[in-house]
Amino acid sequence: MTLDNFNLSDREKKILTSYIENDSFPHTLLIDGANIEGRTEFAKFVANAILCQSTGTDKPCGKCSACIKCAADSNPDLKQFGEEKESYTFKVETSREIRKDAFVIPNDSDRKVYIIKEAQNMNDASENALLKILEEPPHFDYFIMTCSSKNAMLDTVLSRSAVISMGDAEESFSPEALQLSDSIMSALCENNELKIVEALSPLASEKQLFEECMSCLGVMFTQALKFKKAQMCSKEFENEAQSICAKLSQTKIYSVINALSALKEKFKQNANYNLLLTNTAVALKGAVNG
Repeated sequence: MTLDNFNLSDREKKILTSYIENDSFPHTLLIDGANIEGRTEFAKFVANAILCQSTGTDKPCGKCSACIKCAADSNPDLKQFGEEKESYTFKVETSREIRKDAFVIPNDSDRKVYIIKEAQNMNDASENALLKILEEPPHFDYFIMTCSSKNAMLDTVLSRSAVISMGDAEESFSPEALQLSDSIMSALCENNELKIVEALSPLASEKQLFEECMSCLGVMFTQALKFKKAQMCSKEFENEAQSICAKLSQTKIYSVINALSALKEKFKQNANYNLLLTNTAVALKGAVNG
């Protein structure tokens, strides 16, 4: 497997190639974008490249002892935390466990890699507990975090991370999608079932807008999450973020983000559209109900 197997821009490929060829991996790397499986697989690829014992630049080589153990998920110097799903609670105790283990020297090599899956599910306490080890990690430690969007992470974590975005990191939305998404967002904030159904009704005849609206709503709610955590967000969606935060708790915002991601995946899988539209109303109403 090589970098060409992953959905990366030319810029991101050049950055990763430089890390590999110069053996200059940052101690903290944040991978966002793609789907859960894609970013987890990429995180494992990068971890393997960091631990690879080959003296060449073609890493991971797939042949050395470290690579063989990584492929078998048995490398003692590769630790994985978190769950490979977008909806779960990343407890502060997990961050403290990582912080404690980080000071234990490696087993087979001179490096240890920690993959922290779906880091957007950390609450403030979890992120702050982890921040202490990200600020001054032991020289042999490398941390790879995955998340649905870097906007869901605290700026204090982002400032200590090199970010690699998979797929299209920056999204622009049509005026139609923005207007429709704003209506759906407002209905969700009111938590009114009838208004949610009414707001979604234009999508019945505008199937081509479904995925764009789910993406646009995802950006709105991740910006709201960032505002909730650190009182900062993108100027483009500042009003929407503040409206969401005024009505919904952080837990409910997380739930909406997870629901939107799942709905996008179902759309990509060519699910029955009429049924998907019905499930959209149910899923979003359930998310804001907590």
